[in-house]
Amino acid sequence: MIEGHRRGPPGATVVATANEGIWDQQMPLSRTRRRHANDDGAVLIEFALVIGLFFVLVFGMVDFGLAINSKTQLTNAGREGARLGTVNLDPGVVEARIREAGANLDQDVLVVTVTCEKPDDSPCTGSAGVDGALGNGTSGDSIVVTLDYKYSLITPLPGFIDSDNSIDLQAVIEMRIE
Repeated sequence: MIEGHRRGPPGATVVATANEGIWDQQMPLSRTRRRHANDDGAVLIEFALVIGLFFVLVFGMVDFGLAINSKTQLTNAGREGARLGTVNLDPGVVEARIREAGANLDQDVLVVTVTCEKPDDSPCTGSAGVDGALGNGTSGDSIVVTLDYKYSLITPLPGFIDSDNSIDLQAVIEMRIE
């Protein structure tokens, strides 16, 4: 036993056991432990809700980055084709160059249109009378390359973007024929 002094009448000595002080300190801890033991199910449910939102945000950022990459590749491929078209007026050669420069794009959904325009925005007339053909393009006319591409998302978000879960991308490049 440990003898100690507590508040009491003057001159009185109170005898306390060694465990009494510890018991007073442990009591609040055991109540806290009991209270936290009942929260385990709530923590699991909160985690399930938050982790779902977290994955949607992460995959959305990845999708957005890949879509921007596809748009950049589309623009660069169109620029390469238009640059070639300024010196070579064969639309087949221009399209082949565009598809070669955009090799990382899905070629099945890439639509390439190569046309010619006069300075007054009227189409050039080809040798067969077809408007927009490159055959009769002259110096000062413009070659217009239009690329349409459908980027398919990897994150299934059909309600937010489109019913087919894809984004339509387009690049229009115009350069003067030399």
